Amino acid sequence: MKGDLKDALRCRLDAGTFWIGEVQVVPNGPGAELRHCEDQERIDLETWTDPYEAIAIARFDDAGKYRPLKTAPNLRHGWQLDLAEAREILLALDFLYPAAFATAEAFARGGLIPVDLRETLGRQSGMYAVVRKINDEQARGLVEKVCRGTPGCLRRILWKVTPADAISLGASGEEDEIPLLCAEACNLLVAAGREVVKGQPAGG
Repeated sequence: MKGDLKDALRCRLDAGTFWIGEVQVVPNGPGAELRHCEDQERIDLETWTDPYEAIAIARFDDAGKYRPLKTAPNLRHGWQLDLAEAREILLALDFLYPAAFATAEAFARGGLIPVDLRETLGRQSGMYAVVRKINDEQARGLVEKVCRGTPGCLRRILWKVTPADAISLGASGEEDEIPLLCAEACNLLVAAGREVVKGQPAGG
């Protein structure tokens, strides 16, 4: 699979500059330059050549506040990664957006199966088992608040609240963009759903 991802990345680089989330990837020989997409014209960027620096870049926003969700639209500015080869680029992208490149490739090849929210909630146990009681209206409101509110999430939702629902966002995007895809509700949404159920009156 790693070899396949390297080949897919090389094809992307051969096609020219592309974007993933808030990151611009500019081909540079066998490697690439990565930077915040809003920093394209800046000449004062702090530059590194080690892909592991992406860990620190992804950890805090511009105000120094911890980012619990790596796909929130608050990636910090002012940096550039000059990486020499596909392996380093994939590594840095995984630190910035965990598994996002591999997920997009799996979707493009028809190998990504979304998991409806009800199925995800049905698997919860222990202290999170109560989240199964959330009703559909509450669940849809939670998606609007957590996934699309402030700061929200850049991922495009592929799953449904119930099997009867239509897909809400899908995977459309620009030709030079690698979409950030959400195939299953994350732990943050499940935890928020638990609080909704706990906060409602008994029997509600």
